[in-house]
Amino acid sequence: MAAAKTDVIFFVLIVAFGASAVLLHQRTADFWGEDVFYADAARSLLHDGFYGVNGTPETTQPPGLAGILAVVFSIFGYSYAASAGAMAVFETLGFLTVYEFLRRRVPSLVAGTICIVLLSSPLYFAWATRMVYPCYPYFFSTMVALLSGEKYDNATTTRSKILWGSVLTMAVAASLLIATGTIALLGALAAVVVVTSLRDRRLARTRLLKYLPVLLVGIAVQGAWMYHRKPAPSEWSLPGYPGSYLQQLKLKRGNYPELGMAKWSDIPDRVTTNLKAESDFLVQLVLRHGINQTRVAVVAIPVLLIAIGWAYSVWKTGGMDLLNWYFAGYELIYLLWPWTMESRFLLPIAPLACLYVWQSCKALILVSRVKPRVVGLIWLSAALLWTTSTVHSLYAHWTRHESVLTDTLLLPPGLIFAGCALWMTYTGLSIFSMEQSSGMERWLKRSLGRWWVDPQRLFRSTGYLFVTALVLIGIAVESRMASENLRVTDLLHSEMTGIYEVLAPEVEAGVWLRSHTPADSVIMARHWATVHHYAERKTVWFAPISDPRALFDGIVRHGIGYIVVVKHREPYYLPDDDYCFEGLLEAHPTGFRLILQSANLRIFLVEKSEIHGNLG
Repeated sequence: MAAAKTDVIFFVLIVAFGASAVLLHQRTADFWGEDVFYADAARSLLHDGFYGVNGTPETTQPPGLAGILAVVFSIFGYSYAASAGAMAVFETLGFLTVYEFLRRRVPSLVAGTICIVLLSSPLYFAWATRMVYPCYPYFFSTMVALLSGEKYDNATTTRSKILWGSVLTMAVAASLLIATGTIALLGALAAVVVVTSLRDRRLARTRLLKYLPVLLVGIAVQGAWMYHRKPAPSEWSLPGYPGSYLQQLKLKRGNYPELGMAKWSDIPDRVTTNLKAESDFLVQLVLRHGINQTRVAVVAIPVLLIAIGWAYSVWKTGGMDLLNWYFAGYELIYLLWPWTMESRFLLPIAPLACLYVWQSCKALILVSRVKPRVVGLIWLSAALLWTTSTVHSLYAHWTRHESVLTDTLLLPPGLIFAGCALWMTYTGLSIFSMEQSSGMERWLKRSLGRWWVDPQRLFRSTGYLFVTALVLIGIAVESRMASENLRVTDLLHSEMTGIYEVLAPEVEAGVWLRSHTPADSVIMARHWATVHHYAERKTVWFAPISDPRALFDGIVRHGIGYIVVVKHREPYYLPDDDYCFEGLLEAHPTGFRLILQSANLRIFLVEKSEIHGNLG
């Protein structure tokens, strides 16, 4: 009865957070960023039965999200509000599924706490109320796949096997159509069969027969998409984007393709960079505050905890758990990703990462009772590294007469951890052992007049207060974000609370070009999807190429009439627009005429007579 009551409380809380995200979405008339691509692709699917934008078939992004938005538009009409609301709904459904999945592995209180702490994170709120990307539909579909996979594996009746097998198959197929990263799920199914065969061949044959239809359907869906995505003629002779994942994987940096192909020696640095970014995002999600990625000692802590928890889970399940191999495969895909790591890549697996942190705590307590001195030495090394790094940072800020609250708060736990670890190393006793717990309990329950302390109640209350504080801090930040969402109706009044992807210069350029250029004009822009949406003109990608000759040849080949040049504050592609164009303008000073200039935006008219004269 108590468990059912707990479940109801957490279900209600999850729905409440989800409903607030649906109601408090950004109040703008249209999209402001690159996510407009999915809306335009959805309209193309809905009206023309064609998956693509700008008259070009899309061969990089699977059609799942565009298909979802097409269904939404067919019911509610084209609307940014409907699109953002759909993302919030998928976020809510995803967390409801996650809670049901986690409570089968950990106490309901722990499962619910993970869900509520993450749901109250400003990062989750921002992605659910301001942007439209595949991360939330993918989050929901993969969680359904993991939950149904567990139920399918434990099913005993023919009816339940058919039911959960069908749900698993549909969830895997849907996930593949939303994001190609679902290949990690197919790999996990195969890995479970292989590991099982090493232990029990009869059980492995049973699992192979159960998983084979799922694998075949998944392979068929992926094969159909790969057959459809025959690459269109490339606009530029540039490696990487818009090629396949494997083609992009070969680049040194996806955002900076002119750096050329990667060497094997570049891979460790790439993985390290992505691990640091993931660690920072996870800390932001849970603790509401990021970490300095140069502080290796602090950055390494979440990574180590997740790795320990994953290893403990693999050992405990004998490597036959679908979840463990899916998580490992997903991480491998994105740790090797040569592009800038974004928080949206972590959102679908953040609850699983928190689960592994919980498992690592259990594993460390268990091992410390058996090998207290070994754990003490490791813990002491980590604590000293943490403390030394914190003191160094505090000293550096002190010399600059700066005060940093985060570093100040990190120092006391580091000292406490170091003291506990030193005591374990010296005495050879674990602070988590039953004997030490009993001794501590007797000490804490000493009579102090009429006052005494129950350590279990003390630790539990401390944990409740800590989680409550995190949730309240998250709600406070989300309230400010919600206030901004509700009052922002145009670019002039936008602020920067939380995650944003506002491409104001591109929006301005598109609006201006639509009213000042012929309908058959051809435009070149770096963030072409946004410009195309507002300009309603054929748009060619302004590739990050600094070679004036290559750019000039592309302009002639594509019949470019207008060039949008933006000086971005934080450019996604390198070199930035203005750097690439300056070399071209210097080489052909009479070939381009400035027709619009604002703060960070310039639009140039291509003087075709001059261009063809130069060719002659």
